[in-house]
Amino acid sequence: MLKIKNTSTAALLVASLLLTVGRGMTLPFMTIYLTRQFAMDVHQVGIAMSGALTTGVLFSLFFGMLADKFDKRRYMLGALTLFFSGFIAIPLLNHPLAVVAFFSVINCAYSVFSTVLKSYFADTLAVYEKPRVFSLNYTFINVGWTLGPPLGTWLLMYSLNLPFWIAALSAVPPLWLVGRYVQPLAPVNQNAHIAWSPASLLRDNALRWFTLSTFLGQLVFGAFVTCLSQYALAIGDARLAQQIVAVVLPVNAVVVVLLQYQVGKRVRPDNLQRLMLYGSLFFATGLLGFMVAGNNLWLWGLAAAVFTLGELIYAPGEYMLLDHIAPPGLKASYFSAQTLGTLGGALNPLLTGYVLTWLPPWTLFALLIVVTGCAYGTMLMGMRCGPFAAARASEER
Repeated sequence: MLKIKNTSTAALLVASLLLTVGRGMTLPFMTIYLTRQFAMDVHQVGIAMSGALTTGVLFSLFFGMLADKFDKRRYMLGALTLFFSGFIAIPLLNHPLAVVAFFSVINCAYSVFSTVLKSYFADTLAVYEKPRVFSLNYTFINVGWTLGPPLGTWLLMYSLNLPFWIAALSAVPPLWLVGRYVQPLAPVNQNAHIAWSPASLLRDNALRWFTLSTFLGQLVFGAFVTCLSQYALAIGDARLAQQIVAVVLPVNAVVVVLLQYQVGKRVRPDNLQRLMLYGSLFFATGLLGFMVAGNNLWLWGLAAAVFTLGELIYAPGEYMLLDHIAPPGLKASYFSAQTLGTLGGALNPLLTGYVLTWLPPWTLFALLIVVTGCAYGTMLMGMRCGPFAAARASEER
């Protein structure tokens, strides 16, 4: 049984990596594609991209919850098929609305696969294995985002449509891996006679607090490179922004790839409160470094490394919070609800733009430090109810 479980886990981790590479080689260049292919202006492209990403998140919330009613392997195969089909369709379409619609489908399929993958891990892995596997998955995702954009840049040199064809091919090995090596997983509620009731999510106070904490955390680190480039443009020029991004991105990628597994595997429900405090302090220290860095690229790199240490703790920590409170049969529903928190990352550029327009630039990082404190505070509120509170009361007795 252990061998089958390990094989399924390995297959899903590789699938997660390949899909992220495919998404990474296309998502950063969708603005270029829409501009060159359909002569859309910057405002139109912004509306289209925001609409596609938001629609993908909202639809994935609904479809992710439905996954608790079906065999998770078949559900993942369906999401992979949509991912493949969406990338095949985009180069063949001649209308921008159709392209945006299929791009929304791709984002929905990717989010659903990621959500069901996490719920599959939650349902099949032992408690001591979950932090290690969640951290490995997050590391693989970051490796995918490290490899995808440069590969997409290289492919664009040959053809505007080539990244989409290759992204479609990136879904073929995962289809085979999931179909061949991932074991079927019947809905838990069919075996345990648990009623499938997503409405119960609305009544779960811990889930509400943890989703809000995820939203605030994502507001801080979900799009921090974009935030820094906007800040650099406000205090300098495009040249400074390019230099800062050229320093911060590699530092972030190297720290995540080298340390995510080592840090993340130590995140457990019993030490989450303490480690998330450390993560919040790393965020705050990194933000202070950004605030005073100015033109000093060495300080930008050091601050980015410290800031990324907070990300290493928060990313698996958010998964473990949800896994600990989600009842059997509703794992996918809870992880789907958590995807609402990722909208915080989408809101960051908008918030950054307003702050830099109306306030002194340094206030951006001061505000994000306050948001970091709020993210930790809302997490503590969630831990005061549900399984965390029950465990604490049991220990006191």
